[in-house]
Order: sequence, then structure tokens, then C-alpha cells
Amino acid sequence: MRTGFLHKSLLASMILFVFITAVQSSEYSWFDKANTQPDEIGKYQIYSMNDILFCTGDDPAGAANNKAAELMMSGQFSDALAILENGLTEAPLFLPFRYNAGICTLYMNKLQAALIHFRKAQQLAPEYWKIYLQTGYIYGRLNRESDALEQFRIGLKKNPRELNTYILIGDIYFLRNQLRTAKKYYETTITLQNLFPNGILGLAKIHFKNEEYIKAMVLLKSINTSAEYDKSYHYYFAESAFKTGDYKTAVEQYETLLKFKHDRFFLVNSMFLIKHKLELSKRFTER
Repeated sequence: MRTGFLHKSLLASMILFVFITAVQSSEYSWFDKANTQPDEIGKYQIYSMNDILFCTGDDPAGAANNKAAELMMSGQFSDALAILENGLTEAPLFLPFRYNAGICTLYMNKLQAALIHFRKAQQLAPEYWKIYLQTGYIYGRLNRESDALEQFRIGLKKNPRELNTYILIGDIYFLRNQLRTAKKYYETTITLQNLFPNGILGLAKIHFKNEEYIKAMVLLKSINTSAEYDKSYHYYFAESAFKTGDYKTAVEQYETLLKFKHDRFFLVNSMFLIKHKLELSKRFTER
């Protein structure tokens, strides 16, 4: 199996030239939900799903990347990283390999390694705004909030239509307890896209921090979770419900949150603590 991949890796180096010259040859083009469709569609495309880069087509580099990406979707980051690192030895400038390696190391809590991967990704594709969101997130985890804000603002300049950039900036101010400024950024997303889930969640978080739990729940109930959304939604919903004595809802929301065990939420929050809160809520429902 490894021999087959190495054979593909040799071909990947040929694909590499195509990728580097994508702007001229249009073999590769970008397509992303947060961006408009490119004017000229290439033979292959790169797109983002849940912060992971996928490729269309059946070229060897894209196929190897997609195999790793599928493993990442199921939380198998170590196995995915092995494939990506193997790919990088043959095609070190193939952006999906580099970007996804950064995501893997990030979820493995190897923050410095992740930062190195994303910095190299910035050199490969300086206009791709999502790279700056990842570096900003890492700086935030390292308690370098000013550096995080700088990265988020670079990302915002690259693509002012990426609503989650406003959310990430708002979250920095939320953590600083600068709630008025946080609210401004959250509300901006709702202005740009009516009922944007993460924008409403941000406003609900402010109500929660102000101990206005009923108001928080009203907003949380209005959020449409059929599209992509921040899974911390379930945490704030569960906590607000618990605070108001709605233990049944708290149980439902904690249980739903625990289904997303590979979500970024659990990089900074204890799964054990959430399970404890779930059991506590269950005890209250039995009274």
C-alpha cells in the first residue's frame, strides 16, 4: 500500500508544477462557499469544508490529500498527518498538503508545529484568507491576543465577506470582557447576512455573561443549525437551560455537544467536565 502511495507521490511532484502555475494555466482554481465562484474554472479545484481543504479530480496529489482529509473529518488526525507529511516530501509546495498538515497538528495540540505549517502556507497562498484565521486562532491559544487580532484583520482585508472573521475578532473582545466592542462585531455579521448563526450566538453569549439567561435562550432558539455553525452553541444552550431550571433541555444539549467529540470546542474545554454536567442535569430531571 505504501509502495502504491510512493508511486503516486512521484506523480504528485509533476502535479506540483501545475499547482504553482495555477494562475497562469488555470489547472487549479479556488472555489469556496465564502467566496464568489472564480471567473475561470480550472481542471481541478480546491475547496474548504469544516476548515479542511479538499480537491476535485483524480490527480495523485489531490487523491492523497482527500484520503487524508476524510481521515481528518473522522478525527483521525495522526493517521492523516502521516499521509500529508509523506506527500510534502514529494510536493512541498502543494498547498492542501501544507494547510491540512497545519490543521492536523492544531487538533493534536502541537501549536508551534501548526504555526510553522500555516506560516509556510501563507507563503504559498498569501491571498487565502482562511490561513490567517488559523494563525490568529493559534496566537489566541498562546495568549498572544494582539497578534491574533492582527492576523484576523489581515484575513478580513483579504476577504471582508468572510463572516466568521468578524466573529473571531468579536470573540477576542468577548474574552477581554469588552462586550460593547464584541457586540459590534457580532452585529456586523447579522447586518451582512440576516440571522447568521454565529452572529446570533455571539449576542447570546453576551446575554449569558451578563447572567441574562432567558434572553440568551430566546436568541439560541432562533438559530438555524441546519448549516455550519459553532458547536459551542450547544454549550451555551445547555448552560442557560440549566441556570433557568430547564434540566431536560440541558441534558439534550449536553448530549448533542458530546456527539461532536472531534470539534474544536474540545481543544479548549474538558470533555470530562461536560460529561459531569450532563450527569448532574440528569439527576435534577429525576427529582
